[in-house]
Amino acid sequence: MDTLYGSVIIRTAQPDEVAGLMEQSSALLSSLYPAESNHLVSAEELSGTNAVLLGAFLGESSVGMIGLVDYREDGYAEVKRLFVSEVHRGAGIATALMAEVEALAIEWGLFLMRLETGVKQPESLSLYSRLGYVTREAFGRYLEDEHSVFMERTLTA
Repeated sequence: MDTLYGSVIIRTAQPDEVAGLMEQSSALLSSLYPAESNHLVSAEELSGTNAVLLGAFLGESSVGMIGLVDYREDGYAEVKRLFVSEVHRGAGIATALMAEVEALAIEWGLFLMRLETGVKQPESLSLYSRLGYVTREAFGRYLEDEHSVFMERTLTA
C-alpha cells in the first residue's frame, strides 16, 4: 500500500521485528487503564499455534502491527494488539492491517471477528465502527469491565 511516507508492506512479522511497537502499545495502554483492564498478549503468543502476527513495514522499519487468534472451537477469530506508530497514524495503515486479518480469517474459514478495546481510545472505536463492528457483551475469557468495549463483525466471503 502506498502512503504519504512511501510504500508499506504488510507481512507476517517476527516478534523481534515489532518489539518496539509492542513496548509503545503496552506503555500507552498502561497509561490509560488499570492493569486488570489490560488484556495484553505478547508477540510470541501471537506467533504461536492458532495465531498470526502481522507487521506493516516501511522499508525495514515496522510502523504497525496486528495479531489474529483462531478460536475455531468457539466459531470466531479475535483481533489483538492493533497498533500503528504515532507518526504514521492517519495514513490508512490500521485500516489496511484490519483488511489483512479479515481476509486471513476468511481463509481460515472463520467469518465472525471479535475484539476488545478500551473506552479511552476514540480513534480505535471510530475505526472499528467505520469497518462495521458493533458492540456486544463480553466474550471468551473476558469479564464485563467499565474500561472495555467488546465488538464483533460478521465477514462475507
